[in-house]
Amino acid sequence: MKFLPSFGVVLTFAVLCVVMVDSVKSGWSEWINKPDAVCSDTCGGCGRIEQIRSCLSDDPKRCRGLSERSARCNHKWCVFPRVTCCEGTKKARASKYFVCLGTEEM
Repeated sequence: MKFLPSFGVVLTFAVLCVVMVDSVKSGWSEWINKPDAVCSDTCGGCGRIEQIRSCLSDDPKRCRGLSERSARCNHKWCVFPRVTCCEGTKKARASKYFVCLGTEEM
């Protein structure tokens, strides 16, 4: 009697291998928010939050780049009337909300 693995088992194994190989190749974990980090703004994508990542490799040479960064956060729409958008964006009104659009989105 031959054992034929189900498609789901083969697919799961293939996905797991790809994820593991990618992590080893890059050396870094995914970016996560620092513990107790809070976004500096409540909406509009103008806020910043501090993020960290860890080197997963035994060889630090595989971990190029920074282990900490500041990333944009809280991209939800702001309730009108809001007086500011982040630098480099323009306010666009949509009903009782507005969004802060970059020049590439206009």
